[in-house]
Amino acid sequence: MKFIQRYKSPKYIGLGDSVRYEGKDYLVLINYIVGETDKHGYTPKVNRTILIDDNDRKVVVNDYTELEIIS
Repeated sequence: MKFIQRYKSPKYIGLGDSVRYEGKDYLVLINYIVGETDKHGYTPKVNRTILIDDNDRKVVVNDYTELEIIS
């Protein structure tokens, strides 16, 4: 039996984490969390995670529960 691990909160998503999204493997590039301000003064209104693949293609994910943790 194979267990699929998913994040319970966007606060647990770390930069550089290996994740699987829609059957493809990615690394977490940026993780925006509602209510937290980044160094440039940007405060997101929704949780958003930006992923990058081996070919430097970026994908924006608005629902962190769709990300599978690759251990």
